Amino acid sequence: MTAQFIDRYQGNGRVLDDTWHARENIYESRLRLLHRALTTEDPGKILSIGIGSGIFETLLRDRYGIEVAEAVEPSASLGAEARGKGINVVQSTAQDYNYPGAPYDTIVYNGSSFGFIPDDEIEATFTRNRDVLAEGGRLVLTDVPRESALGTVLRLAQKYDIAREDVDDLLVGTSFFNLDTHAYKPNWHQIAWYAKLLEGIGFHNLQYFQTVLGNPPYQNDRVEDPIEGHEAGNYVAIVAQR
Repeated sequence: MTAQFIDRYQGNGRVLDDTWHARENIYESRLRLLHRALTTEDPGKILSIGIGSGIFETLLRDRYGIEVAEAVEPSASLGAEARGKGINVVQSTAQDYNYPGAPYDTIVYNGSSFGFIPDDEIEATFTRNRDVLAEGGRLVLTDVPRESALGTVLRLAQKYDIAREDVDDLLVGTSFFNLDTHAYKPNWHQIAWYAKLLEGIGFHNLQYFQTVLGNPPYQNDRVEDPIEGHEAGNYVAIVAQR
């Protein structure tokens, strides 16, 4: 049975856009990472799951001409912001969506959106994603990994309810400077965990890209182009082929 969805952004749909404008270098680095992952092949027909407020999909469209065919967002507040950017968004979780436009050439979960899927539902969800991909289609995941410097600070602050004054000096240079209002994923895993899961359900030819290599206080200092690998990035993309 699918777990009940909790909207952590209820009434706070502007927080992602506000963060984007406050930390533009980080968002630019993340956009370049996402673009690199999507264009390892022709992205074709794209389904975006957990589109948030549609920041990256809008930038992909306006800068690169990459259009998202379908978009899913469980948060009503975030979905409303995405619709305001001209994106057609269905309010649903990945688990409950009926994938009407299948087959897709690319399914993308950007910004760790798959980290909101409970651990006991994620294998079934990714299996279903595989089933609705065209032959040779790709699943693209972008994440703040558990093992990254940023992931370590965020996860421990979240798990142990660490006082803000004890992490503010670390997070001030990140896109989580506003942690009081910025909901974040409840489920954390290392990149290797996701790789094993994806390969176990039949994905292959996994590729990895990473960006924002600096420690948390310095992450907005400059824009970074993505490089291959996953061992050093605070933001990592996994591309897995059906």
